[in-house]
Amino acid sequence: MAGSYIEILTSHAIVPEIWVAQLQEEYLGQVFWAPMMGTSDAMPVQLSYDLTKKKGDSINVPIRSQLQGGHVTGNSKGIGNEGKLDFYNFNFTIDNDRQVVAASDLPMSEQRASFNILTAARNALVDAAKFQLEDDITTALTVTSTGRVRGRYLYGALDSNWHATHATALQNVDNTDDKLTVAMLGIAKRKAKKAGGSNNPYAKIRPAKVKVSANQWEEWYYFVTHDLSTRDLTQSDASWKNAELNLPPMPGRDSSIFTGSNFKGAREGVLVYEWDRMPLVSSTIQVSHGLMLGAQACMVGWGQMSKFGEEYSDLGHAVSYEVHEIRGIKKVVFDRATVDSTISNEDQGVVHVIAAAVAD
Repeated sequence: MAGSYIEILTSHAIVPEIWVAQLQEEYLGQVFWAPMMGTSDAMPVQLSYDLTKKKGDSINVPIRSQLQGGHVTGNSKGIGNEGKLDFYNFNFTIDNDRQVVAASDLPMSEQRASFNILTAARNALVDAAKFQLEDDITTALTVTSTGRVRGRYLYGALDSNWHATHATALQNVDNTDDKLTVAMLGIAKRKAKKAGGSNNPYAKIRPAKVKVSANQWEEWYYFVTHDLSTRDLTQSDASWKNAELNLPPMPGRDSSIFTGSNFKGAREGVLVYEWDRMPLVSSTIQVSHGLMLGAQACMVGWGQMSKFGEEYSDLGHAVSYEVHEIRGIKKVVFDRATVDSTISNEDQGVVHVIAAAVAD
């Protein structure tokens, strides 16, 4: 028994050190939102690692508008004809985020099992961390109490279904006329290209920059919604079916964005994805909460990357494992009211599309 016990502890001392470097990279690559994540402010889910290098529990991110003016030709002077960029500060906090699992009677568990208990626990923790990050990003993006203006919402097929109160607007969506269609995607995209609720004509949602091959980038908006709504879009809308948009827009591209079972196709510069964990909301009827995403829709920031931890008790017969991060996630809101109180704060990179979602 003693020899078996020592052997288990020896393997434990080495393997976690290797895993620390692999954990976050591994599970981030599996996250549903991964194709939309990156450190650039041109990505829908922007990642920040600033606080991994310095102390603090909050992150400040500059949010920029489109350039206003600044175009000079011929012999005109640049000085005096500069363009204008509006910058606003976006702040969010970070905190502990932990996934923890325990194993008891470890020597006998290792003796009985045909698999390695530590490896199984580690894999379970990676899965849990992935699911938690996916849920936290989804929850942040679908918040309706901040950045709420008419220009960033579409309830069903008609803009007139809008109401300043989210619960009231949901009641204006019905099962017959408000299923997801190509026309609704078009309305949402046009909303994205307008100044949502502000008086600034340059405050539109910037499309994301998508790398489609080694030397080629394109601009796209992303649209993510529940399977029930993509069912209506792809199976019931003649505009979608007639264009045969279930095929990728350009086969043979290097980018993983255009592949996978969640990718349904594209229309009018919008990449359409389905995901069964997008929110279904009960109101007068069941509706899905879809998201038209452009650049800087959401921020994810880390103060500590994933670390694997273990703690023994009962003389080594029981052990607890954890994956521990320090991070924060928040939907980005363009805080214009701090500069001009007559301008409403609005979502920086998302148009919310609420569609009927009749169960199968």
